[in-house]
Amino acid sequence: MFGTQSLKQSDRVVGRVAADVPCLDAQQVLRAGPEERAALVADIRNACRHYGFFYLSNWADAIGYGVLTQMQDFFERPDDDPVKQAVARNNSELGWRPQFSEPAYQPGTRAHMESFDVGLEMVDGSGYQDAWPELNGFRNAVSDCWSQFSALGMSTLSLLSEAVFNDPAFLPRNCGDHSLNTLRLLHYPANDKPACDRNVGISAHTDFECMTFILQTAPGLELAGGQQDWLDAPAHDGRLVVMLGDMLERWTNGQQKATAHRVRNTPEQRFSVVMFFAVDPDVEVTPLDDFVSVETPAAYPPIYQEAHMDAEIAQAKANARTSQATP
Repeated sequence: MFGTQSLKQSDRVVGRVAADVPCLDAQQVLRAGPEERAALVADIRNACRHYGFFYLSNWADAIGYGVLTQMQDFFERPDDDPVKQAVARNNSELGWRPQFSEPAYQPGTRAHMESFDVGLEMVDGSGYQDAWPELNGFRNAVSDCWSQFSALGMSTLSLLSEAVFNDPAFLPRNCGDHSLNTLRLLHYPANDKPACDRNVGISAHTDFECMTFILQTAPGLELAGGQQDWLDAPAHDGRLVVMLGDMLERWTNGQQKATAHRVRNTPEQRFSVVMFFAVDPDVEVTPLDDFVSVETPAAYPPIYQEAHMDAEIAQAKANARTSQATP
């Protein structure tokens, strides 16, 4: 298995992401006819086979950068600012979490970031309405980003599904209700401390869900494909990075690895918008028959998305307690 627990934060970067990683036009992804679709599927299949991630461009970035403007207003306030304190997390998984409170995905690490997490209940008005900050335009900008990323995500999932499973409906059918999806707004303050394995932006991990979009404003993202070689990723050029998650790895019995990633500290401030596309809560994820044989028996037990998320977060919280006890 690949996954978070097999990664080592101490592994060094060996180079840069190749310039020929496929980059898909988001407008084609949304509206592709049969010929365009076949080419897009081929590009994604190539990306999955050789790189473990790909890019999306031309995705109407005005919406994303509208969110970044709101994020800057929110995150640059001091932690004791009433706007932040009014939406600070208590027992909820949604809302604002201050710097250094992110669980440690690798033992002995501390994440130098703060976050604001948004779920479907906040966007559709069914719950957690007190988690929205009282900032003019914040809720509308973030909700618009959720809607745009959701539409683009479902079209991308269909292409990914065809590329990996030869069935364009498989992933949309199993990732369609969005109830476990999360939009994370992340702020990495400038940090000029010497780089080390403990002092990180966020430590090495794979995402718990099926697929992830990520937009970042500055260098710092590092990716590892199926070969587990860490590469510096140019994730600050307006493109969305599309990463593959644990559930895709499980369905393919490890044939398609989840994208390992981490963020190093940088001397410049960074903002990141991340959308996680999760499997529906009632879907049991187990290796599919097409990926299981006598030679390659099922390597993953059946699991539900929420149970997998809970187990990974519990492990990360345990790591964080170890990190705090480490001098």
